[in-house]
Formats: sequence, C-alpha cells, structure tokens
Amino acid sequence: MAVEFRYASPSEYPQLAKCLNDYWAVNHIYVRSEPLFQWTFNRADVWEHDSLSFSVAEDKGEMVGILGGIPFWFNNRGQRSKGVWIANYVIRPDYRKGTFALQLLSQFRKPEFDPVIAFGINPATVSIYKVLRGEVLPDIPRHFLVLPGAAARVERLMSLAYPDADSGEHAAIVKHFELTSSPAVNSSGARELPGDWDEARWKALAAETVGVARDRAYLKWRYQDHPLFEYRFLSLEDGLLVWRLETIRKAVDGRREDVDRIGRLVEFLPSSTQNAKQLFAALLSELEANGAVGADYYGYHGPTGRLFDELGFRRALSHSCGAKLPSRFQPLDGKDGGIMSAMFISQKAAPCNTAADCPWYWTKSDSDQDRPN
Repeated sequence: MAVEFRYASPSEYPQLAKCLNDYWAVNHIYVRSEPLFQWTFNRADVWEHDSLSFSVAEDKGEMVGILGGIPFWFNNRGQRSKGVWIANYVIRPDYRKGTFALQLLSQFRKPEFDPVIAFGINPATVSIYKVLRGEVLPDIPRHFLVLPGAAARVERLMSLAYPDADSGEHAAIVKHFELTSSPAVNSSGARELPGDWDEARWKALAAETVGVARDRAYLKWRYQDHPLFEYRFLSLEDGLLVWRLETIRKAVDGRREDVDRIGRLVEFLPSSTQNAKQLFAALLSELEANGAVGADYYGYHGPTGRLFDELGFRRALSHSCGAKLPSRFQPLDGKDGGIMSAMFISQKAAPCNTAADCPWYWTKSDSDQDRPN
C-alpha cells in the first residue's frame, strides 16, 4: 500500500464529509454543516499552509484516513507558541495494520506545534496515548446549578433521562444543586466583547494562566463569528463572561421535541472576587430572563473553581450521584458526560489537573467540544 499523507484543500469538503460520515459518525455535524467545518479547519489567520488544517491519508486517490487539526496560539504564562487541537482521528478498518495511524498523527506532531492536544478522547484509546508518551488528563471538572424555584423542572429532566430511576433520588440530587436565592444585580454591564480587552484584561490574565491565548482575536473567532451558535457576552469592569442558551430536546418517534432551556457557560474571566460576584449575579439574571432552569460549566482552572464554590455554583462530583446530571441535551439522554483528554507537550509547563491551584484555563469551548450534536 503506497499511502501518501497531505493536507486537504477547502474544495475537497464533499470527499471529507463522506469519509467522516462513513468512518467517523453517521450524519455528524461536520457532515451536515459545511460552514461549521470550514470555520473550524480553514483559519487562514492562524494556519500558515495553503490548505485546510485537516490531514488525510490517501491511497491511489482514495481517502483511507483522516485527522483534523484546529490551530491556536498557546499561552504559557505570557509566553506564546503555536498549538493544535486534534479531532476526528480515524483510519479505515482495512488500513489499521502498520504505522499509518502514527504517520497521520505526525502531520501535526511537528516542532511548530507545541502542545498537541486531543480534547475529548475515547476512553478506549487511553492506552494508545500512553504508549506514545502522551499525558492523559483526568475528566474536565463540571459545575452545575439549578435556579431558585426550578427544581421541579430539573427533576422532570432527570426523569426523562433516567425513566427507570427512583424519583426520590432525582429530588435529592437536584436539591443539592439548587440555589436558595439569586443575588441582586447592582451593576449594569455591556453585552459585547470589549474593544480594549487585550490591554484591559488579557495581558494580566496571560501572565497568570496556561492554555489557549484568549485574546480578543481568539474570542471574536470562537464566539462572535461562530456560524451556528449564538454566544452572549457580559462584560463588567474589565471582567467578562460568555454563555449561550441551549434548548433541551427529547427524542420522540424520530423527531426532537422541545422540553426546557439551560445556560451553557463557556468563559468566566472576572477581574476580582467582587467582580466575580457581580458577573455571577448578572448571569443568573440573564438565565432567569431567558427561562432557563440553570446552567453548567466545564473547566480545569483551579481559581475559577474556588470562586464558583464560594458562589454556590457546585461541582458536579460534590454529590455522590452528581455524575448522573444530564450533559447531553439534543437529544436529552443520561449517557456519561465525562470528557477525557490527552496531551503532547515538550515545553515546561505547570501540570493540568483538578487541583485548587491549577493555572490551566481550559473550558469546554476549547477545541470543538462545544458544538451542535
């Protein structure tokens, strides 16, 4: 087999979509939405090659393997380098013997990319990453909150996700995550990405954190320019949060029926503890105004986790059955929502873990984890 490896061109989307559909996931969102695919893998401002950041293994003109890469600027406490998230890694079954998978991965495991991160790996592949001397990370922590007065609605969601479970257990879980009251909103902010974000806030954050460089260019691309989701900004006194409203739907006879709404918080970047309280109060007000039952958030950053603990935004695993809180909402189901990752990094950086002092600021919106089902 004379397999060749190269980067795909934007015009090859139909062939890539077919390969994704046939060997990755039937009717995957990248198959259904070319705009989302091109937005993800055609970033000329970061990707310096005249192609998509999507690698293919090809034998006699036929795609036999694919691997996407999402390039980004990596920040290591103020030091900047090029990194890449890898996604959609699959080799056609009849080509899985030999070194084709490693050769495909080598398209992104190059000196120009440090780190290379696989966010959201299949637990079955953990041993492969360990053999390749990748660092396998614990599940990204999740926080969850139920708005005051919304307990019965969340109990209903639990019953739909776990129809055979005891309703008393559902009530106990929901009660643990329900806020007793919503704080008053004392300050009004702006609902837009601040024009002076880089100087006003990011410069200081960069010196304290590790992860994707969340400068204005990145935030604009990731949220403001997203082709499918409507992300909402809340900025207040140099602090910023980003969230989106998601409609919860259940599968009914081959279609999806609206059930409720929930907020997905993807960025929480306050400028102080007091500012965190103000932003949190503003978020709760927005959630209530939009009819949401509550909100969730995924993130490794230790200081953010401590702030949420103080604010009553509880860690999912703070309850013995917290892992049962649904995380997939379109359609709603009770499948395990844990998200594991693996990373290849050669530069010296603090460890990424669930410790209270972890400096990695890494949320579910990194890579392509926060996208339509």
